[in-house]
Amino acid sequence: MTSDATDAPLRVTTLGVRYPARPEPAVDGITLSVEAGERVAVAGRTGAGKSTLALAAAGFIPRVVRARLDGRVQIEGLDTATAGPGALLGRVGIVFATPANQLSASKLSVREELAFGLENLGVPRAEMDARIEATLGRLGIGHLADREPFALSGGEQQRVAIASIVAMGTTVLVLDEPTAQLDPAGTRSVADLLGELARAGTAILCVEHDPAMLGQMDRCLVLDRAHTVAFDWPGPALAAAAAGVGLDPPTLVRLAEAAGIDLAHAFDEAAVAAGLLARRSIPRTIDGHDDGGAPTDRPVAWTPSRERPPVRIVIDDLIYRYPTGIEAVRGVSLTIEPGSTMAILGQNGSGKTTLVKHLNGLLRPAEGRILIDGEPTDGQPIARLASTVGFVFQDPDEQLFERSVEREVAFGPRNLGIPAAEIGPLVAASLAAVGLAEERTTNPYDLDLSRRKLVALAGVLAMNPAVLVLDEPTTGQDADGIERVGAVIDAMRSAGRTVVAITHDMEFAAASFERIVVMRDGIVVADGPPAMVFSPSNTELLASTGLTPPPTARIAARMGLAGVPLDVNGLLAALEP
Repeated sequence: MTSDATDAPLRVTTLGVRYPARPEPAVDGITLSVEAGERVAVAGRTGAGKSTLALAAAGFIPRVVRARLDGRVQIEGLDTATAGPGALLGRVGIVFATPANQLSASKLSVREELAFGLENLGVPRAEMDARIEATLGRLGIGHLADREPFALSGGEQQRVAIASIVAMGTTVLVLDEPTAQLDPAGTRSVADLLGELARAGTAILCVEHDPAMLGQMDRCLVLDRAHTVAFDWPGPALAAAAAGVGLDPPTLVRLAEAAGIDLAHAFDEAAVAAGLLARRSIPRTIDGHDDGGAPTDRPVAWTPSRERPPVRIVIDDLIYRYPTGIEAVRGVSLTIEPGSTMAILGQNGSGKTTLVKHLNGLLRPAEGRILIDGEPTDGQPIARLASTVGFVFQDPDEQLFERSVEREVAFGPRNLGIPAAEIGPLVAASLAAVGLAEERTTNPYDLDLSRRKLVALAGVLAMNPAVLVLDEPTTGQDADGIERVGAVIDAMRSAGRTVVAITHDMEFAAASFERIVVMRDGIVVADGPPAMVFSPSNTELLASTGLTPPPTARIAARMGLAGVPLDVNGLLAALEP
């Protein structure tokens, strides 16, 4: 595992990348190697250079993405900058964070999608069929084989995108946030798959934010402002980055530090629990990190431009069937009170997005009804509903189309007929709330996925909605981005507004929402406050939905503690004599 191995399938030497019209390099002086059978994670804040490193490592820079490249990237000894057009084919593959950027959009079934790359490699039919079946099984998507890719949920599409590259059997595999849209069970299956591929000799470079993935890697490269700040085992690397540049470490790393155990074992929950039990007297705030506690402890970063009357939502025995005959929502009834916050959890394909798309009329019930402030949505135009219920999509590219961030955020209020004199302050306040005030003139598509999601959020905030619906708002976000989203949720609640969010981030759900609804196969299987839903008594139910409690709740259960601590401070308080 040395970084100067000369026979490593992937070698990066003093890499520098600078994009046109950008004054600072995206990455600068990066050197690493990934050996056969090794998994190397890349972590860091948004904008640190992680995705740029991934693109360069896969040979996309400068061949596909225009940028100046200094230094060298070598795949099995071939210099990616000078290799012939087909030289890297079959040697390296890349999985993008957004499946829409990966899928061909020309295939009518998942099976055909997986065959597409293999056909281009000239793989014989018998071998092709065997590879496809094996890959479908590895990722647990055999039941999707004959489904149309773009009729799947976002998480299901992401698994198909991963499968399409894995099936090609490349020597080097590069992944950029591959689990960003996956439920916890899907994330575990991808982590297991990467372990299997590594044991078979694949060299893996994986950009990630998710601690569940980072903890499974052999080494972790941490970037900050284009430079390497740590490169070690995941636990020690993330702790060093926290000490060196203030990067917020994962909860398990913080608890491992508090327990005084070797940080190489930071992601071993049994070791962390044993260490904490052995050290009962631990300061409630550790190593300068303040957990933040309840959602109301966050600063309110946004205030509404004008008052809105409170809105009550009633979902009454809702059933929805897609034209294919699939019944995605099966008799769901929920009441969402004004000023409340509710997170909807569940595995990919459980009906979450289908459910919330009824709230602003994007979908209409097959049976049952939706009442917004006492009025059925049936018969109301989407434009009218959208003025009350703001919707931020899982994929921001489905709602971004203007040539600058400022124009994008101004589009909604202008479309609602808000006076021009009010639009400028609305735009400024919304961009400040999501931390993008300095990007007003930037084209949204010059930003990475996480910041494009924040642009979409700002655009909806500027419309001053009474109800805010968020579909996977923390996808790809670093700790600062998650904090900003959480602050917006707090501000909405403080203003008497309602927030409904779909998320696979259990820590975010526990910290930011007062009510948790869990779905499975189109029905609601749990509904209550976070401490109740994530209690040990619900462990089997959560497992049946592909979910797990937040790490502090899992550690507390291992330790046999009473109660369900949902954050670090809550767990440390439970340890006090």
